[in-house]
Amino acid sequence: MKQIFKISKKKVKALLCLYFFLLSMAIHQVNAQQISKKLDSIHQLKISNDEKIVLYDQLLDDYRKEKNYTQLGSDAHQLAKWLHKKKDKKREAIAMVQKAVDARTKAVPFNAELLRRSYYNLANYNKREKNYYTAIPLFKKMLEIQGSNFLNDRAYMRIGESYESIGDPYKAVEYHLKAFSHIENKVRYEIMNHINIANAYKSIRNKKAYKNAIEHLITADSLAHSLEIIDTDDLYHIYNNLGGTYFEGLKDTIQGEFYLKKALKVAHEINISEYITITSYNLGLLTIKKNNELAKKYFNLSFNYSKSNAYMFKSIYVGLGIIGNSEKNYAQATLFYHKSLSAFFNTNITPENILKILDKKTLRNANEKMLLLEIFKKIIDNYIDQSIKENNENLHKTAIEIVKLADQLIDLIMDENISYNSKLLWRDLASEIYISGMSICNLSNNIEYGFYLSEKNKVLLLLQEIIKNNIPKEILERELNLEQNIRRLQEIHKNRTWVNDSIVSAITRAKNELTTFKDSLSINYPAYASNKKPSIITLSDVNLNDNEIIIQYLIAEQVAGLTPNTYGLIISNRGKKVFKIPNTNKLFNNIVILREYLDAPFKTINDIESYKKVANQLYTSLIPINIRKELYNKKVTIIADHKLSLIPFEALVTNLNSEKYFIEDCEINYVYSLSFQKENASIARNTAKDFLGVAPINYTWGLTTLNNSEDELKAANTYYDGSILIGEKATIDNFKKEIQNYKIIHLATHADASDSITPWIAFRNSKLTNEQLYTLKNSAELVLLSACNTSVGKVNQGEGIMSLARGFFKSGAKSVIPSLWSTNDKATSTITSDFYKNLSEGQTKSEALRTAKLSYLHNNSDAEASPHYWASLVLIGDSGTLLPRANNLLFFWIGLGALLMIILGYFLFKKIR
Repeated sequence: MKQIFKISKKKVKALLCLYFFLLSMAIHQVNAQQISKKLDSIHQLKISNDEKIVLYDQLLDDYRKEKNYTQLGSDAHQLAKWLHKKKDKKREAIAMVQKAVDARTKAVPFNAELLRRSYYNLANYNKREKNYYTAIPLFKKMLEIQGSNFLNDRAYMRIGESYESIGDPYKAVEYHLKAFSHIENKVRYEIMNHINIANAYKSIRNKKAYKNAIEHLITADSLAHSLEIIDTDDLYHIYNNLGGTYFEGLKDTIQGEFYLKKALKVAHEINISEYITITSYNLGLLTIKKNNELAKKYFNLSFNYSKSNAYMFKSIYVGLGIIGNSEKNYAQATLFYHKSLSAFFNTNITPENILKILDKKTLRNANEKMLLLEIFKKIIDNYIDQSIKENNENLHKTAIEIVKLADQLIDLIMDENISYNSKLLWRDLASEIYISGMSICNLSNNIEYGFYLSEKNKVLLLLQEIIKNNIPKEILERELNLEQNIRRLQEIHKNRTWVNDSIVSAITRAKNELTTFKDSLSINYPAYASNKKPSIITLSDVNLNDNEIIIQYLIAEQVAGLTPNTYGLIISNRGKKVFKIPNTNKLFNNIVILREYLDAPFKTINDIESYKKVANQLYTSLIPINIRKELYNKKVTIIADHKLSLIPFEALVTNLNSEKYFIEDCEINYVYSLSFQKENASIARNTAKDFLGVAPINYTWGLTTLNNSEDELKAANTYYDGSILIGEKATIDNFKKEIQNYKIIHLATHADASDSITPWIAFRNSKLTNEQLYTLKNSAELVLLSACNTSVGKVNQGEGIMSLARGFFKSGAKSVIPSLWSTNDKATSTITSDFYKNLSEGQTKSEALRTAKLSYLHNNSDAEASPHYWASLVLIGDSGTLLPRANNLLFFWIGLGALLMIILGYFLFKKIR
């Protein structure tokens, strides 16, 4: 009997396969789109599509009247699929699948799986029509509906692709990574996702991201060759992207050319003109510098194959424009760049009509804004080169008009709902525009606009963030929801083929609601009006005393990795002047050398001599000779940029013979920008107490003990009354509870930051990162960060150093004293103690810090007088006075007494008369 029921493993496997097949068929039947016979009979009619649509609408209307939402959903879903296959019926398809979604939401019994499918199609159709802001939330809505994992992988991939299309590569990477966890045994999808995520990484445009892109492409290549039948289409995309990444990202032209030629070979083998077009164009870009004639051949090949793919014209014309510029044929380059814009907007654009055609609305609706901004940059630089060659002032004016156009586009991009990291990426390219504009201002001595560009390039995102600090989070979310609702209704209306009064009315009501909401906000929150576009201070708004001078620097390291120009702007009551700093490469090298000397005390005479030599070279390159005498005994405000933010100007050597430091000549403070300074000063800060000190001393997670930190806080506490969190009390939770209540916050602890790590500051039990700090609010007049490296971090173009100091500004501080390197806690204790004493006696913040540093410098010698000990702490932000509350009260009573004495004297004098 046992042998009768004995079944081989093969038979068991076959039976299991049959079972799962029948089960899947049963599930499919449950979830199947059961279209009606009436719909199918209309579909079979030999009449025009427009006539069929009328009959379809009548049928669906009958279902609606009968409340037969199940059949309405199934028929509308199928209709949308049929319509979407027609080139001229894409909008109708979107409107139809929207009907399917609406019906399936109401259907009884409710079928979540069918609703998910309709949401997916609605999102995907919108994505294909480039309605990305509509598509993304629809895909997310589909993923929120509980059901099977069917379509999840594709939904995550499509969200990633959509974010890439709107210029948010960081979000694109995030969703492509999520897609990998939903791709199960689908090698083709896995290959596709590796290629897509590589494209997103390429758009991030830093070395690490390029390397990540290459890793994903190599993985995709390995997977493609693991299949029994290799898909040559996949190979093409892998090779083309590898070639572009090696060339554009890592500047490896050998590997770039190798893979691009492999891609071109595959493209010819499968005979797809679009692929030949793209790869020929890439090879043209690669060969421009070494062989213009060969580059032209590649561009012409690309042009010949792109006849049916006109969207590539805009890129090909840019390539030909680059060749024209490299050959100094500037008129030809201008012609090609404007042809590129013509292809971009599908209308004839010339140097004469560009400003009329490219208005704000046109720019807002433009796709591929990154490419558009790059085209503007090419046009501007070409005009600059031409103006230098021809000494033509009219070209300066023309170039500035294009800068203004690009600036308008930058504002629109900054208003987009994209992630913060992607906005920082956009700022890189924006900085290139501003530095090019500064070049024109230098050539034409246009100081007013040069000042605007320099201000605009500084901490634009930080300026937006502190403006938002004045507005409750729920208010901003409400505004965003209202705007998104209007956009959603407009997309629905756009995709209707008939006039729908209810939709038009809904749009009108939504717009009126948003207008009313904004009007009320403008009254209750004056800062709201500048929320979208921060106010940039004008040069005429800058009011200085006779003893004040501002020196503003502008550096924008180009995305392509080329060394930028460096400009400065001097502002005083005696005049204004733009100046160019020669040899930025040498400037950057000297900054690196100076920082190496500052990171440790002097050990030998040679150390001292070498330091003073490089410190003097930086001084002579950064401070023009014609203003050096003017700076003596003045208050000098430095608006640094890029790597200049990593050095203390106080420690520069003004004269090798006298061996004087810059701090001995003048009082120095720093600000991010004058516009930021003005906006930050307008924030209302109400605190109940003077001083909060935090010193963990010992750490539960391995950091060295800081024995002098407690004495440092106690010394400060003698001048400013308040609370001190020492040892076990110095936790993150306690700090969060107290941060909003104090005028001065002093952290004496460990911290760290660099290009490769997120800045953090240590508490007793754990680290507080910059991202966590951003979520806190403070109302501090002063934050003193007596900790290592609190003013260093990753350099972002325009936004500067992404440091802990910036984090405290973002969360509400009026001024911050951070450290530029790892400090000696004994020397720091001495300087900070003197600083608080000076500050409590009525000196300004910058004056008090300078006096404390000079006292240390003059009371120490040899190695202990090294700038390493005294120059690390710098003042950023407001430099005004900050008296203890007791002193404020004392001055109040003294003032009141003086007033009473004057009144009494007046009456006595009157009586005597």
